[in-house]
Amino acid sequence: MKSNVKVYSQRGGRVLWLTHKDGIESVGFEPGSRFNVDYGDKLVITADVGGDRKVSNKSGKPVIAIVGKKITGHFTWEEDGKIEEVPATFKDGVITIG
Repeated sequence: MKSNVKVYSQRGGRVLWLTHKDGIESVGFEPGSRFNVDYGDKLVITADVGGDRKVSNKSGKPVIAIVGKKITGHFTWEEDGKIEEVPATFKDGVITIG
């Protein structure tokens, strides 16, 4: 499935916030499941039972939040308050952004 996701700018950095509205459950990202993030040419989120990160549980719904220097470096930062739509591909256990 192809879609666009939003990358936000706040407090001098970038934030990627994915929820059930983005369809992450349908590709295997349930609350409490684990995943890894790879910052290559594209940002790739891969489901992995031994992953470094965990899908959050917000009122029983999954949330993936990626914040920090690596994502800011990947998407660059220009100003706070900027919201950028970025193409994304959702496949079983893999979300590719960029």
